[in-house]
Amino acid sequence: MADLHWFPCELHCHTLHSDGDFSVAELLQTAHERLLDGICLTDHNTTAGLAEASCSRAPVVLGGMEWTTYFGHMPVLDCSAYVDWRDASVDGIDEKLRQIHACGGLAGVAHPFQLGTPICTGGYWEYRVRDWSLVDYLEIWSEGSPYLNTSNRRAIALWGSLLDRGYRIAPTFGRDWHRTAGNKLISACTYLGCMGETLTPAGMKTALQSGKTVVSAGPLFYFKTERGETVGDVIPAGRSDWRFVTDCSRVARMQTENTFVPKEIRVYTNGGRMCLCLPAEGERQTATLDLEPAHWYRAELWGETDGQGGCQLAVTAPIYTQHP
Repeated sequence: MADLHWFPCELHCHTLHSDGDFSVAELLQTAHERLLDGICLTDHNTTAGLAEASCSRAPVVLGGMEWTTYFGHMPVLDCSAYVDWRDASVDGIDEKLRQIHACGGLAGVAHPFQLGTPICTGGYWEYRVRDWSLVDYLEIWSEGSPYLNTSNRRAIALWGSLLDRGYRIAPTFGRDWHRTAGNKLISACTYLGCMGETLTPAGMKTALQSGKTVVSAGPLFYFKTERGETVGDVIPAGRSDWRFVTDCSRVARMQTENTFVPKEIRVYTNGGRMCLCLPAEGERQTATLDLEPAHWYRAELWGETDGQGGCQLAVTAPIYTQHP
């Protein structure tokens, strides 16, 4: 099985075309300086900046908009036709999601437990999704310091409950990037696993659709089995040898003041049960797991950030085991 290449991306960005301080050119330049290979331009309820952004190659741009409603914020990516957000109702969101998919688009849930109205109008997710298979990705981390954001713990719990119910939803980080001022952990990103050595908008979209994502405060962290299977894949149950990779090279190249010291690798499965914990030692480690049928398994990297211990440094999307 061919190896994926992992590309650091920011999937939630705003410009002067909505409420951001960035011009499109400034956003692209700042993303380039932060060694981001791709971004999603998601201005509130508009795609006005995409014509200027679409010609960018470093970073690559996947276009969209953030549906900004009274009942939740929903990034909609690469939709071939306009789907009207203005009449989205709390109990009718599934139909809107079907319309987005019918137009080839992706739909995510942004910062589901953010403080809502009046602090952030509609920032708290209130839509009653009946069929969560219609949601492609969920921001389990938002803003710049994931371990300081208590709403992220609720988002991870929601994601875990959906995985337990059999839904395969990709986890993402969204900086909700409006400006350079006030940014923390500037290395935080979503790594997208794509085939080929060059990132493309189509590759970004495929990675989100296939659940090949890693949410990180900076280090790239992922795993693959002895057969080369990795996050997002469906594999047989039984004994499986895994190789974990921890790569801090991008963080080192950024030369930020932030420090990351990996301490533990953990693997979680259904019900949030931890089924493996081992010390993080070096860039590559191996372990053997006994995988149960019809389960999900995700890996997490824990350690120190800027001297603070007990921090979640990275969370992978799950790998899934086949039903018996």
